[in-house]
Amino acid sequence: FLMVLPKGLPTLQQFNAGIWTCPDNVFCSEHTEDSFISCTTNPALCGPKTDHIPILSTLKLEMPHVHSESNRNFHNMDWIEFNSLLLPRLESLGPPSPIVTQAEFQEAARNLTKVLQETIEEIVPLSKPSPHSKCWW
Repeated sequence: FLMVLPKGLPTLQQFNAGIWTCPDNVFCSEHTEDSFISCTTNPALCGPKTDHIPILSTLKLEMPHVHSESNRNFHNMDWIEFNSLLLPRLESLGPPSPIVTQAEFQEAARNLTKVLQETIEEIVPLSKPSPHSKCWW
């Protein structure tokens, strides 16, 4: 391990004697040493009634840029307008009739999916995900 905080840099001032000491250290592995831009203390940032001085570490870390696909934002859409566009498309499929065969079922499912997808593509806005967002899983 390598010490990143410069040797001899005071990190604690004893309340009763006012003596500065160096009990705190910051270590890193050889693998992460190049990530440190700076490591120092700042007594001006010391809180009231605290004896330890804040250690400020600045790291150079690359944030992976996740390419995420835009999804449809159903939350911010006008459902009344959606229904007004969907209804004529559903009516164009003809009146409901009993489905007897598997082929009729497949065709009805295809037709329903098609009109729903067309309406969604036309009216539902795309979301604008943050480039820094990640999947929760």
